[in-house]
Amino acid sequence: MKTVFRVTLRVFLALAAATTATAALVGYLLLASVPDYDEDFTVPGIRGPVDILRDASAIPHISAASTADVYFALGFVHAQDRLGQMLRARRSAAAEAMRQRRVTFGRPVSAALDAYADGVNAWISELARGGRGGGGPELLMLGAPIQPWEPSDSLALARAFLENLQIAHSSDESKIMGGQVPAGRPNNAPGLLSHRRDASLDVWAVPASRTVSGAPILAADVTGPLALPSQWYLADLQLPSGPVVGATLPGIPFVVIGRSHSLLWGFRSIGPPAEVTTSELPDAASEAFLAVLGRLTQSSSASDAAGKVADLPPTGLQLVAADGQAVEAWPRCARPTCEPARDFLEVRRDVLDDRQTVYSIESAIAVQQDVVSAVARTLLPLMARELWFDAPAVRGEGITSSTLRSDVLNRLASWNGEMERLAPEPLVFWAWARALQQRILQDEFPAADHVWRRPRPDFLHAVLSDREGSAIWCDVRLSKRRETCDELLLASFDDALNWIIDRYGDDPSSWSWGSEHVMVMKWSAIRSGSVLDGVADLKAFAGGGPYTQKSTLFDEGEANPFESRSGTNFQAVMTLGEDTASHFIAPAGQSGHPLSRFYDNLFSRWKHADYLDMSSDLSIARSAAA
Repeated sequence: MKTVFRVTLRVFLALAAATTATAALVGYLLLASVPDYDEDFTVPGIRGPVDILRDASAIPHISAASTADVYFALGFVHAQDRLGQMLRARRSAAAEAMRQRRVTFGRPVSAALDAYADGVNAWISELARGGRGGGGPELLMLGAPIQPWEPSDSLALARAFLENLQIAHSSDESKIMGGQVPAGRPNNAPGLLSHRRDASLDVWAVPASRTVSGAPILAADVTGPLALPSQWYLADLQLPSGPVVGATLPGIPFVVIGRSHSLLWGFRSIGPPAEVTTSELPDAASEAFLAVLGRLTQSSSASDAAGKVADLPPTGLQLVAADGQAVEAWPRCARPTCEPARDFLEVRRDVLDDRQTVYSIESAIAVQQDVVSAVARTLLPLMARELWFDAPAVRGEGITSSTLRSDVLNRLASWNGEMERLAPEPLVFWAWARALQQRILQDEFPAADHVWRRPRPDFLHAVLSDREGSAIWCDVRLSKRRETCDELLLASFDDALNWIIDRYGDDPSSWSWGSEHVMVMKWSAIRSGSVLDGVADLKAFAGGGPYTQKSTLFDEGEANPFESRSGTNFQAVMTLGEDTASHFIAPAGQSGHPLSRFYDNLFSRWKHADYLDMSSDLSIARSAAA
């Protein structure tokens, strides 16, 4: 018996010791993999000393005597902070196929791509020497040598970036309906069944005549994945020709949205030209996109920038550039030619613009952060016009009482459409709109549930206003009698209230939009399905919605229909004449390492619309250096 006890005890102690040793080793490797920004490096491939100053937000300010060395250092810091993200993007972009193509750029772009790749590989070499915990949890678990970064990898990432914008631009309704409108319905369905893009770039400018400073203001908004790490990476490149400050895409050696000492720039998604198919666009456009970015850093004015890119093929984006006096765009085309207007977003922005005679940086930021929904202000009077008068007397489906209906409708009657996270009205409105869409479209497309789960305000507006006879969509096909939209509005209103009551009880004062409208930012390992997936996610209860200036896009899940994993993931407001007049906001930190204090240090600022003031003045950055 004693022998069995001793053996058992020894096995237990051995297992405990092994577990402790393993935990200690893993902890050591994880801590060792967090980059030390105070560390100096001696690496081959640069011509002279390079200084990388990290400010209080870990944004790198890169100084060097040559342009090539600056791009080398950008590749180095991108890899130091975001190598896992870059490898994941390279894998999904099928960069290996791109390596088989021989791509010829002009000398400046080729030199930048080469120097950037050398910088990425310099960090990969540092990891290969050991002692850095593999560079991060996901890299440690990769368990295979990291293939060197090639200039063609940057081209592949540029192509994937533009292709994602085009996929988001294209509509999937023609596939759903086989190109045919259901029998007995108006022939305007494909246009009405459009939806908000999953990814897009937008930019708007205020001319010098309408600003306090007398210089144009440029505001950029990007819609895309709310992922961890962020899609964007802030940097200050102190090039020999002058500083360039703004947002970069890890894997690409240029500032995509930003400013130089004499120029501001951003992009607007306009879709492929009519003569170019989406499948043909990325190969030529990705090369042109990198060329545009390279030429912008060398442009001295807005007209100079437009002239420098005029000979390039279309990219599917419209460049908008501003200098101290003027605003220019390329390609020059009227909005209807470039793309159909995003009606509800532009309606609200026009309202805000009409209220603002003269703009300051603060008022431009206020426009970007606006969360009043033009969709709610447009649709709600059509949805509730009969119920506002008849609510106490009507008898609907389910358990909803007429008293509760009346209370909720009174709240909606005094609501201004602001999608504030603590308010109950946004929750009622979107639950009602979703239930109405389900009752109308599930009847028509029973096997395509995402048709009715995605918000389609143009469709609802046409149906409720009976545009071109669209009210016929309210008729239920399987029923012998003809149902009216008023009947469906009441039934769907009860559907929405019953759904909310099941989750939060029957007291409207306890309901809140933020309870359902949760933004989920997921961190993913290089390979999907890893045990690390989801271990460092962030969540935020937020205001806004799919059609507000600061927007979120709903998921299509049934359990949490208003949860969001994509939306506004970067914003910038910039002007010239003031060195610190570059204001940027992104949802997460610079680092992609979950244990770094710069992994989520910008998350709170993003939730509270607290923009970063980025300066190219190194003395300002040094005064609060990390």
